[in-house]
Amino acid sequence: MEKEQLLSIINRGEGLNVEFKLAANAVPNDMYETVVSFSNTDGGTILLGVDDDGIIRGIDVQQKNKMLKDMVSALNAIDNINPPLFLQPFPIEIEEDLIIVLQVPVSSQVHRHKGRIYIRQFESDIDITETQKQVSELYQRKSNVFTENQIIPNLTIDDLDEAIFEKARQLIRSYQSDHPWLAISNLEMLKEAVLWRKDFMSSQEGFTLACALIFGKDSTIQSILSAYKVEVLVRRENTDRWDDRLTLRTNLIDTYILIKSFINRYLPEKFYMEGDQRIDLRDKVFREVIGNIIVHREYNSALATEIVIDKFQLSAKNPNKPHFMGPIDLNNFNPFAKNPNIRKFFTALGWTDEIGSGIRNTKKYLPLYVNGAMPSFIEGNEFKTIIPLNLVTLKQFATKWLNWLDLSEDYLEQMEASLENVTINSSLYEATFDACIINLVPSYNIKGTKLHVLDWPKKQALSKDDVKKVSGYSKKSTRLIHKKVRYILSILSLSAKAISLDDMMTAIGYSNKATFRRNYIAPLEQIQFITKTDLKNLTSPDQRYKLTEKGAIFLGNR
Repeated sequence: MEKEQLLSIINRGEGLNVEFKLAANAVPNDMYETVVSFSNTDGGTILLGVDDDGIIRGIDVQQKNKMLKDMVSALNAIDNINPPLFLQPFPIEIEEDLIIVLQVPVSSQVHRHKGRIYIRQFESDIDITETQKQVSELYQRKSNVFTENQIIPNLTIDDLDEAIFEKARQLIRSYQSDHPWLAISNLEMLKEAVLWRKDFMSSQEGFTLACALIFGKDSTIQSILSAYKVEVLVRRENTDRWDDRLTLRTNLIDTYILIKSFINRYLPEKFYMEGDQRIDLRDKVFREVIGNIIVHREYNSALATEIVIDKFQLSAKNPNKPHFMGPIDLNNFNPFAKNPNIRKFFTALGWTDEIGSGIRNTKKYLPLYVNGAMPSFIEGNEFKTIIPLNLVTLKQFATKWLNWLDLSEDYLEQMEASLENVTINSSLYEATFDACIINLVPSYNIKGTKLHVLDWPKKQALSKDDVKKVSGYSKKSTRLIHKKVRYILSILSLSAKAISLDDMMTAIGYSNKATFRRNYIAPLEQIQFITKTDLKNLTSPDQRYKLTEKGAIFLGNR
């Protein structure tokens, strides 16, 4: 977790998924009630060293190591939390204060603290142990939420691959030599990892789908999920089919290893000094990408996972059970576990970190691997991941873009700084401005007409041929698009770097502030294409507007 993200969480205050705890010298006794309530509900983040008002008080630095050790021991102790939660707290420095952060993912199991069941409601941890109806509903909800949790009748230990158990232990040992799973039997490991479970509603018990996927023989996996398949394609020369192809129908451990090896053959190494440590950026980026693809897949879907490497980008499509539809805001998102037990096992292997780290680490390291590039993650029935291999932004067209939108030349510097933050399709690498307009304008009009709140004019160029028919289409937008569309595109283009309302109106040449707010700013805020920079003080005289990730994806036609 980055410092900026932590400060954003603190500024939002306590709520359903955030809890502050004063903990100067020791872990508070009631913290584990919150751990269990988060895991039983929707997950959350606990911050030790912050008071109820969001004021950072910090913890005693001399007590840091003892507190971290006490927390790990208590989280793994069955008499404290049952089933145990293998979570890793971590310290973060905020100026001169030290905070301990514990991220608790939603679990596929019902957890108890000292025999009591807690759930989260608003800002409180509620003990429901004696309320049979709520307990029954909780068990029912857990059994239905996660596909991986499905108990597979007649699946036995003989259907699992003994060699994969040994491979898993080697990987765990190389990552954490004292991990408790190393000293127990295969069956005990499966029970500890919740890959064997009992459904207390139906009394059914046995090995789960997650168990079959991680440890199953190939024949076992295909018998349970006959349509399951992962395809990795290279399309650089033969774009209609492929130059190289990897098809997998095997266990998730070998799937991860084989995909990573395949990607390493086609993408170059690049090293970077992080402090005094030399790190492999290719490993940092694609370790996260592959881990996310495997951990968050909806395995009951008949659709294949598809990863494609072309000249310009790596893209992936993954069957998904979405929590919402649309792009993920890289600066402000709430991660959701899709397969928490698979994720937990991959964490033990050292292949994933805490929930949400995949997106955060890809955002952190991709700009170092591909100079300045940013990834895109889009929730839907298929989860889409786009990793540019060449950074292409609208900045290269800033002067022509400014003139095309008929904006004041006094704002060229703002436009250049702004468009540097707007990534466009990597296939436009070294493209002409004409080609850029032909690519972007039809997409604006097709997608814009679906955003009813914008009242987008209907009679606009919807194809490349329609654009080419308009004389001077790459010289002046007034010859190609409606004035309202020009204003919308101008607002989005100028605000990728924060800008005041007055400067925006001056650049565009709009004089009536009331109608500008009503017809343009408010609708763009409503669909979350732009946002205010100061959400705590909406009437601040220093208020500015900033393009969101969703707005940037629209403007760049990604």
